[in-house]
Amino acid sequence: MAGARSFARTVSTSTLRPLSNVLDEVASSQRVLLKLGTAVITRDDECGIALGRLAAIAEQAAELQNSGRSVILVTSGSVGFGKMLLHEQKRLSTPMGALRRGKDWTPDPRAAAAVGQPSLMALYQSLFQQYGVRCAQVLVTQNDFERPSTLANLTSTMEELMKLNIIPLVNENDVMSDPATTDSDLKGTISLKDNDSLAAMLAVQFNVKAMVCLSDVDGVYTAPPGSAGARLISSYNPDAIANKVEFGQKSSVGRGGMEAKLGASLFAARKGVHVVIANGFRPNVVLDTFNGKGVGTMISAAVDPESPSTDVPLINGSISGIDEALPVENVLPQVHAV
Repeated sequence: MAGARSFARTVSTSTLRPLSNVLDEVASSQRVLLKLGTAVITRDDECGIALGRLAAIAEQAAELQNSGRSVILVTSGSVGFGKMLLHEQKRLSTPMGALRRGKDWTPDPRAAAAVGQPSLMALYQSLFQQYGVRCAQVLVTQNDFERPSTLANLTSTMEELMKLNIIPLVNENDVMSDPATTDSDLKGTISLKDNDSLAAMLAVQFNVKAMVCLSDVDGVYTAPPGSAGARLISSYNPDAIANKVEFGQKSSVGRGGMEAKLGASLFAARKGVHVVIANGFRPNVVLDTFNGKGVGTMISAAVDPESPSTDVPLINGSISGIDEALPVENVLPQVHAV
């Protein structure tokens, strides 16, 4: 995306640090971003919100905010919430006999997003209100990042919200957005094709020091999880490890999957953001991350690739360099993920 160059920043990473030092930097970050994936927010039936899980994460986010940090929360879930509401609407408006004879019905995603978004925001408002925290809705599209005027307005509004100690709740405007397309991360540019990309773009634009992407997996593995010898990678440096990654099936409730998370994480990491991919089902995952504990997989251009706690195997006994101009599919580490 051409417009991304207007706000891309480059941070010197000439001095590599051990993972423990990078974790300390994450713990001391004052401006942070949390990205909640669809699989974390929605129920197992892909319809409706996992209230207990979302409430726990909201409580942790509120604790971060009340500790003096500025939190940006990128949230999925409007489509899942809307599906539940539209199914209820259809049941109420359809005669019982027709329901028994009818085929399974799948709501239109844009219609589901339109119905689900206000309900999702109302739920967040209710949750954060319990902890004395205010939140605000921010909906964006690809064009908002490409046009200088709308990008300036977005920046001004978000900065003012954070100055007022309000958590911006950011989501892609699914009602207005074009369908997702396949493209590559080239020379520091990225397109808004899912909320993982959105989170990375916002992290760079607003000088976020640490970004946590919560999904339904523990992180990135050296082999497909559950297979023989598979190990969770505690950290890797995207500029020090080459070769491809093998992906499993993406979540049935989201558009991105691990491939999108890694691509967005690489983009943000190369701009100086410490990115953690962790399991949103894990109790206390947010606070553990910002207490400096090694949770999930750390992706950072500052982490020493030879740190003892890094599980990525060396390639032919050495670390290979990466050309930033290569497409994202050619620069991902030699790991497996789902």
